[in-house]
Parts: sequence; structure tokens; C-alpha cells
Amino acid sequence: MLTSGTQLEPPPCAWRTASAYAPEQPNIGIIRGPVDGYSLVRRFAVALLAGALVARPVVGAVLDIPFDFSHRAIGIDVTVHGTPLFFLLDTGVDPSVIAAARAESLGLKVDRASGGEASGYGESTAAPIYPSTIDGLAIHGRSFAPIDALAADTTAISLGYGRSIDGVLGYSFLKDKIMLINYAAQRVWILDRAADAPPVVRLCRTHWSTAMQFLKGDNTPIIPNFRFGSSSGPITLDTGSNEGISLFDRALESPEIKAALVEQGEIEHTGARGVSKSKTYSFNAPVGFGPFSLPAGQGVDRLKASPDDKRFANIGNRVFADMRLTILLNYRAKKLTFYGSCPSS
Repeated sequence: MLTSGTQLEPPPCAWRTASAYAPEQPNIGIIRGPVDGYSLVRRFAVALLAGALVARPVVGAVLDIPFDFSHRAIGIDVTVHGTPLFFLLDTGVDPSVIAAARAESLGLKVDRASGGEASGYGESTAAPIYPSTIDGLAIHGRSFAPIDALAADTTAISLGYGRSIDGVLGYSFLKDKIMLINYAAQRVWILDRAADAPPVVRLCRTHWSTAMQFLKGDNTPIIPNFRFGSSSGPITLDTGSNEGISLFDRALESPEIKAALVEQGEIEHTGARGVSKSKTYSFNAPVGFGPFSLPAGQGVDRLKASPDDKRFANIGNRVFADMRLTILLNYRAKKLTFYGSCPSS
């Protein structure tokens, strides 16, 4: 069990998309930050984009945004230089992402001289990424400052989602924001102050707060003491994944966790480099954090990570939606607040 303020070492970064447990819910898992098999090359991105423009806080009225949750990813409509686009909102990506073809057609800055390779699932040998900047971004009529990004091929993500994915809003967008996500109402709000949260939050009967902590050298929020039966450990909070629980090897060091896994089959992951498979399980013990929990029988898959990865799991939208949570991500104050037993709208 880790205490508040503990710093964890991140594994190598990669990116992926994947099919989910049910065929009608293909996993677009998207581009992960600290998870091996889940992210763009974050260290590479930070080094290349150190001198790029940094977004500034946007002050204004509460911005109320409906999101598409048809595949359990948070999809929102945006415009870039007036062109309508469809982006995903992902706490596990650093920086943000723009489809390479879109970046070029919109005249966005792309540094082709400083490219690199994304890592992840599959057999392909080429998955190029390039430093870029998304300027001219607007959401529901509100303009935002330019944000750092990587230009990448989003074809695999789009195929998994069933429609064109033009980009991903990650940490470079979120880092100065206060975001409220209501899974039941399928709405996200961008707030100027935490106190500006809509009245529906004040009607929630349960709430729980913790400091917003990050892995050492990474920018994906963690929940330090997520419960797996009688065991607990740190997990990453990943709004870019439509999966539930993806376990890492560290969790299997617990005899209780290992004994609770019942193999179910395989899951197919479609990533930046093609297709690969991993095993799926049913977890025969309750899971949860703070006052929130789900019963035994949750679907689980396993992901490989570097040997020094201290996390027990990556937790995606499926878990938070099943808990019917509303999540306040206050990046400015470095605080996470979770609301439960809320009205549906």
C-alpha cells in the first residue's frame, strides 16, 4: 500500500487500441501515457516539445459539453480553424494528439525533421510520430490557446471506434483546467472554479477526495489505494480507455489477487503496430476505492509492463461508468474528487 505523495517509476511508453470483451464494444483504448502497450512515447514527446507553446488557463462561464459514450470513450466535437473535428478526452496521454493527415490539411505546424516511432502492440515496423502544435482549437464556441501535440496516424483508433478520430486532448490541454465528468449524464464541464460545478453535484449523496498524484516523470493521475479484494495498490485513472481493469504483474505478486482470477479467454488488441492478443479473466472479489465499489465478477485483462512498474492496474471508463461516478479533475489545485449516488442529470 502506498502513502500520499509516493512517486512511482513509469514503464516504457507505447500506444494501442483494442477490441473489448463484448464484440459490440471494440476497445479504442487509444494512446496511453504511463502504461506499456498504451501510450505514445511520452519521454520522446517531452524532449522534442520542450520549446513549444504552452496553453494558458481560459477564464469564462462554465462550458457544458455533451460527449459521445457509444464506445465507452469520451468523444467530443471540436473545431480547429473552423473545421469540425471529433476528439477523445484522455487523462492518459501526454501531450495531445492530432491525426497527421488533419494536421497537414489544416496547415498546423508539424516538425517532420524531428520524428520518432510509437511503440505498442502488433507486428508492423513503422509507426511514425512528429511534434506538432494544435492552434485554432475551439469547443462549443470557446477558443483555447495553442497546445503541444504529436501528429500520428489515427487509422487504427478510428477503425476501432467506427468513425474518424481526428485527435486526442491529453495532458497538454488538461494541465491548467478544472474538468468535471458525469458518466451517467454523459456530459463534461470545463470550470473556471471548482465551486462553479453544476447544482447536480451538490445533490450527490457520496463524495471522496484525494490529492492528484502522478507517476514520477509522467502526468497520468493515480489513485494510490485501489482495492482488489483484501489487497490494494496504485492504479492509473485513464479516461482514454473504454476497458475496465487491466492488471499488471505487480498485482499478481499478491496471492489473494492471483487466486481471485478465473481465466475467460482472449482479447484482441489493435495497436499502432498491428494486432496482438492477451488473456482475459473474471475477478472473483469486490474492487473499489474510497466509499465506491463493484461486486465480484468484474472483467479483467492483463498487460505487460517494465519490471520496475509499481502499479497494480490501469482503470478505464468502464469501471467509473459502472460505479455511476462524477469525477472532478482539478489540475490547478492538484485534487481529485469523486461523487457517487448522484442524480442522473
